[in-house]
Amino acid sequence: MDRKQTNKLTMVKTVAGVLDQNNSVWSGMAPFAAAVDQFKNKIAAIDAAAQKQETSLHGAAGDKANARDALEDVLFLTCEALGVLALTTSDNELTALADVTPSGLDKLDDEELSNRATTVLARANAKKTELAALQVTQANIDELDQALQNFQAAKAKPRTAVVERSVQTESLSSLLREAGNILRDQIDRLVNLFRRSNPEFVAAYRSARVTVDRGGRHAAPPTPANPPTT
Repeated sequence: MDRKQTNKLTMVKTVAGVLDQNNSVWSGMAPFAAAVDQFKNKIAAIDAAAQKQETSLHGAAGDKANARDALEDVLFLTCEALGVLALTTSDNELTALADVTPSGLDKLDDEELSNRATTVLARANAKKTELAALQVTQANIDELDQALQNFQAAKAKPRTAVVERSVQTESLSSLLREAGNILRDQIDRLVNLFRRSNPEFVAAYRSARVTVDRGGRHAAPPTPANPPTT
């Protein structure tokens, strides 16, 4: 939620608080009660959208990082075994494929890592009989397969989270605008009907209706036109 949205939401909720505190003043007026119900339903929708919007992107990024670490770990061990096998069989292509280091894997981008793991998995499956002599079991190969699947599923999560956040930002803007319309078109006018009978309520409501920029910096004190001399 940006600063403008936060300031507007603060105003909306402050108004709702004033309305609640003065329920006995307006509750007997059916159109007023209906407008307040509509207004509060809109606030509930705003809260739901804000919660979705504020869902941490770090969670998605963390899932991806964990999946990548797991894949790099099992991929490196598989490559080590394939590298030994490549030397004993003079398989230069396999030697090149298995020539990796943990730091080298870490430098690969997501697609390069996925592609390398996919190729290594295929070669490991093709060489599973020979790998068994190096105590690389089917369970180890299955672990690589699962780690690859987990990483491929997780690598799109951060981008998906960004898209979802953008969608909720647009939704929030619309909901806040709709809440403001309910205030301006209905509740502001209904409150004015109490100007003579309950001026305290009207004054409190009008004060709450002011949107205050709580995110800006305090203005610096003005410099005197003629600074005093010492």
